[in-house]
Amino acid sequence: MRFNAFRRKLVTLAAALAMAGAFVTSCSSSHPAAADPLPGFHDGTIDNDGVAVHYVIGGHGPAIVVLHGWPETWRGWSKLAPDLAADHTVVAVDLRGMGDSGFAKSDDGYQALNVATDVHAVAQHLNLGHFDLFAHDWGGEIALAYAAEYRSDLSHLAIMEAAPSSDYGKFAAAHPEFVWFDWMALGPKDQLAEQLIAGKESAFYGSFYKEAEGGAIDKAESDAYIAAYSKPGRTHAGLEYYRQKPTGDKAIDAMIAKDGKLTVPVLALGGDYSMGASVGTMMSRVATNVTTDVVPGADHWLLDENHDYVLASLRKLLTR
Repeated sequence: MRFNAFRRKLVTLAAALAMAGAFVTSCSSSHPAAADPLPGFHDGTIDNDGVAVHYVIGGHGPAIVVLHGWPETWRGWSKLAPDLAADHTVVAVDLRGMGDSGFAKSDDGYQALNVATDVHAVAQHLNLGHFDLFAHDWGGEIALAYAAEYRSDLSHLAIMEAAPSSDYGKFAAAHPEFVWFDWMALGPKDQLAEQLIAGKESAFYGSFYKEAEGGAIDKAESDAYIAAYSKPGRTHAGLEYYRQKPTGDKAIDAMIAKDGKLTVPVLALGGDYSMGASVGTMMSRVATNVTTDVVPGADHWLLDENHDYVLASLRKLLTR
């Protein structure tokens, strides 16, 4: 199992923060506005108990809901959504505190089971019935929480580059040199991390996107993400996902211990140069019907790095 992505993040962060002072003037310029939704897709926003939940929907046929990671927005799925929408209704949700969704009313609102209620509210609003749920990175944690809480809703579940619930905490504790963003969130107190990042969003967030294999995340895409995370409160919201995770993990694990492992067909996808087959190994702790696949030539950003392979693997899942 190789964790090149995490190693590069650590090295890039150190360089980014060291250079950030020299960047401040250039980084202070306004970022380009995000592009309109994909052709054939349109926006929607609903209220979930005071939280505005933004989503993008397109296509026709059985429903697929897709969830992005951090630091991304629904646009993390923009390379796959048009293909999936050829024969499915695709709903891409912005996680609360990210993209164009609103903030949680309190910091504990970023625990996974609480965020999963946003996805459920969208599904109910759109009358999706049974649907498939595909998720990458932090979206995978929310998808697992959803599957544990709303088991009867799902036909298939795909988890990509995400460790389920407390498995992530164990890895982060064992490898602090790799998972530096966990230290950024949990280590400094009094929002020191937010203060260090403020005004240096291009350097900080840009360091994530530069690690994508073969420049798979281009400048237009990274600029759109940086613009989204430069808005007031967005950095705090993203870091709170990590700060709330230990408590949220316990709640998910308790639910699975009580109700049993998930029985929905699960696809566990890892990047060849990142988490690899370990995603499937970890998912087997919480689910009984897991298929593991490794995306060739991909690091953590597999939706961008090898989207054709990911698409083919997802379509195989839909036949199960």
